[in-house]
Amino acid sequence: MHFDLVDLRLLVLVVDRGGLAAAARHANLSVSALSERMKSLEERAGLQLFERTVKGTRPTSAGLEFAGHARSILMQAERLSGAVRSWRKRERGLIRMRANSNAIASFLPDVLASYLARHPDVTVDLQEQTSDLIAVAVRAGEADLGIAAENAQFEGLRTEPFGVDRLVVLVPPGHWLADYTSIGFAEVLNEHFIGLDEQASIQTYLADHARRLGRELVIRIRLRGFESVCRMVAAGAGVAVVPVSVISSSVKDAGARAVELSDNWAQRNLVVCLPVDRPVSDLVQRLIADIARSTRSRFAEIGGDAGPLRT
Repeated sequence: MHFDLVDLRLLVLVVDRGGLAAAARHANLSVSALSERMKSLEERAGLQLFERTVKGTRPTSAGLEFAGHARSILMQAERLSGAVRSWRKRERGLIRMRANSNAIASFLPDVLASYLARHPDVTVDLQEQTSDLIAVAVRAGEADLGIAAENAQFEGLRTEPFGVDRLVVLVPPGHWLADYTSIGFAEVLNEHFIGLDEQASIQTYLADHARRLGRELVIRIRLRGFESVCRMVAAGAGVAVVPVSVISSSVKDAGARAVELSDNWAQRNLVVCLPVDRPVSDLVQRLIADIARSTRSRFAEIGGDAGPLRT
């Protein structure tokens, strides 16, 4: 037995609107045309779905039950349509990506610019999150891949290490720390910090480590990017904890100095995380290959280590 989705929608509309006239107005149909479609539906079903009286049309008990099943079918059809739209988007080239602030500020802009130039039909939905939330998004199917720190919870995911970046304390010229080669995080917590927005993943990470020491970071000003943070430090406004990979040559030329943090957690092992229960598209695999090539050269330049990311 075949039922047309349009007829099912019209039937539900008649039931919900309380009669043919109101439903016809809503559907932009004549009452006679809608009535004929309902009669045809009754004939195909072999049931009387509506009771017709001088007072109007109202559903029979069979009609009410039929309308309930029709609603279920229409909801399933809508879910299927949504899934198809999602599949089409992915086939056309949507990559949903999550990354921490380190990756977004350092190597990802160059990687994505090159990748998008070579793939004009691809769209990348890139969002910044903390490493733990990145893992959650990939696991839930909300992201196709993530760039995160190795210490996140990656159960149910495949991870590929690709590099090691280090957190350093960036200090202005003439600062008492400028001649140090390394220092513990606890020893700098009396300083005034230049920071990113509170929602930035690295700020959450640093605030958590400060709280473990029973302290709070004293933030003088919050800015929206590492470049602005580094320039503010170079101008003498305070100190900042940043990944060494984001410090530009102009900041170094201005006299700012990077002092290595001696804490174990300051060494950031970076990974690409991928789902294990869903296939990885060719577009995503090509992007991962670009990330691997870029980070090998970048981490070599800054003295970090490039991991064995497979391409």
